[in-house]
Amino acid sequence: MKLLKRITSTLIAVTLFFSSGKAQTLSLEKTYEITGKANRGYLGNINIDEASNLIELTYVTKANDTKAKFETYQFDTKFNFIKVTADEIEFEKASVKYTWFKFKGENYTVEAVSVEGNLMGTLVLKRKQITYKWNWWWGGYDKYVKLLEKLKPKSDEGNKYYVYSKAENDVTGDVVVLVGEKAKIQKGSDPFLYMKKFHFLRITKDLDIVQDSPFEFENPQVIVKSQLIAGEGADDEDEDASASNLGILFAPAGGAGFSKAADADAKHYTFVSCNPTGVIDTKVSFTSGMSVWGVNAMVNIQGSVVIFGPSKGDEKYFNQVMTAGIDPESLKWDHFQIMKISGGKVAWTNAISIDEFENKLQTPPSQKKSPAYKGKKFAFANVAYTTSGDIFIMGQNFSLNQDKVRKYEDPLMFQFDNGGRLKAQFGVHRDENNKFAEMSPCPMQLIETNDGKNAYWLIGEIKGLRTETELGASKYKVLMYPAVAKINIGGATIGDFAQFGQDTYYLNNRFMFLPIDEKNSIVFFGETKNGRTLWFGKMPTSN
Repeated sequence: MKLLKRITSTLIAVTLFFSSGKAQTLSLEKTYEITGKANRGYLGNINIDEASNLIELTYVTKANDTKAKFETYQFDTKFNFIKVTADEIEFEKASVKYTWFKFKGENYTVEAVSVEGNLMGTLVLKRKQITYKWNWWWGGYDKYVKLLEKLKPKSDEGNKYYVYSKAENDVTGDVVVLVGEKAKIQKGSDPFLYMKKFHFLRITKDLDIVQDSPFEFENPQVIVKSQLIAGEGADDEDEDASASNLGILFAPAGGAGFSKAADADAKHYTFVSCNPTGVIDTKVSFTSGMSVWGVNAMVNIQGSVVIFGPSKGDEKYFNQVMTAGIDPESLKWDHFQIMKISGGKVAWTNAISIDEFENKLQTPPSQKKSPAYKGKKFAFANVAYTTSGDIFIMGQNFSLNQDKVRKYEDPLMFQFDNGGRLKAQFGVHRDENNKFAEMSPCPMQLIETNDGKNAYWLIGEIKGLRTETELGASKYKVLMYPAVAKINIGGATIGDFAQFGQDTYYLNNRFMFLPIDEKNSIVFFGETKNGRTLWFGKMPTSN
């Protein structure tokens, strides 16, 4: 099996679909009870050595003020228990022996820079102090931020900066910020300068501007989307943004107040990105299929940038529709646009009508309801791609209550071919509709079979939430189980669901399935509600 790349930093869960009408079953299921000590700590690492017929699960707890305790449970590859070993070791030596143990001390601080705009939009830099405190319950640092003194920088021309977007790196303390230059109030000055002349600045924790990458437009621009785009080596659980680019999508501004300054073409969009050092690596202009594009996300797929989201066939400028105070989630969109940028050039752009989405709706054979994308209120969750080049976009429908809080509903997935053409949308009626499922989006993942013909969609059905507290610290566990079905990639069809473990076993929130026997199966890994009993479930992937 091939685990398709996870693009968004969200909690991932597992659901699978089967391409025939017959649901999948588990071929092997085992359980084992761990000690209370291990359960009060956290599962730090899983080591799998199939050649040696060995699986090792290592739990970590605090032994005393100088040592950590590691309990390693060994199983064979059929999940039969072999033995448990215990190891108490000093913190400094532990990080050498257990390289995945990221403990740097109970507390440490980092001096960094924070960026914000004042009421006039002027760039304000503030020093900030970040304190990290180790949490032995979940095996990571809780972060606490304290803002310190501020400073207003100016460009060489004396024009103040207008802040648009930022990427703060709380590990190095640096910040990359997109700003526009504000013209001095004097005769002949350009009132649209801050919408035409931009800079990417990299500012160190000492408030020194060490990189200034300017770029300009002939006409005023507005920002459609600003987002960190993770690189191939980025770690979704790491707050260090050193492996991510800051991507900005611009649209021309027009309408009342812009007169002759506006670009004559409302669809003349531009994508710009800079690397973590603040240097521009991509700047490409293109004609958008639609003038108004409500982008969900910009993602890195094998070195290319893919941008997608709902769009409108409206000849107005972006800023005329997306006005101040407008809730984009309340808009009715009539298209969904997707674009790919490769090698600094636009590879393709497609705007697909909502009618085409409805015509290509696929649902599990035995499912009576037909949830579908209607052009509004779609919550993006994840993106995956296959060896054929097909792109799968996952998300959910949702509604808003009177307080504008989301109520998550049925999951959806869109399948596009390697040219961005829609092959199918898949609509799934979820089993769980409790208050926890309505409050939280379903975690999703996709796994492709080794032959590239099929893929498994993994959706976490949320049953509830468990809170455990000890010595003033709290640990939260999402109680979710895998619902499973299979996607036929070439035929763009979906099979019926199979659910595993519900009401008894729940997926481990960190390690939801094990990379073992991947050519033939998917192995779910979970535990009982109280965490004491481990659960292994193997699902065959061959027909």
